[in-house]
Amino acid sequence: MTALLGGSLVLIAPPAPAAAAEPVPTPVENADHAEPLVPTGTATKPPDRWTAAQTQLLSATTAGHPDKLQATALNRDVSPKQGTLTTRLWRVQKGAKVTVSWDDSPSSLTECKPDEVADGQTYELTAAGAAGDQPASFTTKSTEPGKANWQHGPERRSYSFTAGENNPKLTFAAKPADKASKCGPLLTRFTATQEPAPVPYGDKKARLPMPEAYKAHEVVPPKDVVSACNTPGACRFEKDERYSFQYYDRPRTVGQAYINCTRNPITDQRPLKWAEFPYDNLTQYFVKDEKKPLNPRDPLNLSLKEIAAQIETGFTSSDGNPLGMATTNPLLWNRAEERTLSVTVQPGEVSWIEVQAARERSAGTLVHDKNVMRLDITVDVPSGSFGDRFYQRTGPMSKVELTRCADARDNARTPDNTIGSPTLRSGGSAAPGLLPVTRLP
Repeated sequence: MTALLGGSLVLIAPPAPAAAAEPVPTPVENADHAEPLVPTGTATKPPDRWTAAQTQLLSATTAGHPDKLQATALNRDVSPKQGTLTTRLWRVQKGAKVTVSWDDSPSSLTECKPDEVADGQTYELTAAGAAGDQPASFTTKSTEPGKANWQHGPERRSYSFTAGENNPKLTFAAKPADKASKCGPLLTRFTATQEPAPVPYGDKKARLPMPEAYKAHEVVPPKDVVSACNTPGACRFEKDERYSFQYYDRPRTVGQAYINCTRNPITDQRPLKWAEFPYDNLTQYFVKDEKKPLNPRDPLNLSLKEIAAQIETGFTSSDGNPLGMATTNPLLWNRAEERTLSVTVQPGEVSWIEVQAARERSAGTLVHDKNVMRLDITVDVPSGSFGDRFYQRTGPMSKVELTRCADARDNARTPDNTIGSPTLRSGGSAAPGLLPVTRLP
């Protein structure tokens, strides 16, 4: 790049491109469809922690996978409707670049007719992404009845998309058969990676993103999960380290300003008191969206005590203390501080103290295993692991302060300003405009 500056041609180096984020593994629940165990043949049960309709689960022997894995078939002989298999990629934020991979095969069942598997079997994947949920189509290899033909290893299938929502939903759907058939494509060994979305450092603590709640893989109102979790030991909190961080809040003035109108330095003892308060998007959600909000002036450990205790336990566990032993870094809901500082104020200056509070934001998920429910929440609390910053600020006076320092003392005026005049003391002629005074004997 070049630029003309003051008649001279100046070479300007173009900005270096930003380094791409490294893909990181993203867990997929029950990725090999090993649960529940199918000893032989097939079962109409869906794989655990997946949502399924019109599917069947094949044992490792029946599926014929070279690594002896169970697999799910996207059809079963109930009706000619689509077989669907659904999951969500937890802890993937909107905007992340995601790649999903899996193994597929035409049906290995002996009941299949030759024309059902000879040209492979077609199915679709719909991912909740920025492309508007447009399905991608895949076709398995061809085979003959009763024999699997897996695409695995270097040949395994994959699909990439940009997440259009948090915890994006994935749905695999078979092409509907003309009539009821149990001969459907087989899927197993799911993996995923992501280039994580940027950490939202710009979110203000008083306006955090609203919580998101799920039952299985369907979205539910957050209050449903709150009701289920707010009993002792009902849920556990899993902190997401990727989107949790410590930070310094914006500075604010504490105590009073000292304005030195004298000609000498002044030393001042400043007693300072301040407090830090918690914020959380659960309280903000109830205030914003519910007709019976929690008291917004109560911290979470007063309004939802059991959920607050679960968050505290998860916070301590993520800090390397899973047994909850005594710790020097507990989660603090409130913090009050008091200091006494010595300050020297120079002539003609103003002095004040600012504090920049240490805080931390913890993002994570409340998990209710029994009810298969999840609730993504964020709390923003005072930090107990690093200290606040103090700033002793001095500066020149403003015009108003300079004018105030230049003002004369505002004292009461003497009613009779003639007392003590020489004329009155000597008894001579009165000053012009004054009555003569007669001396008494």
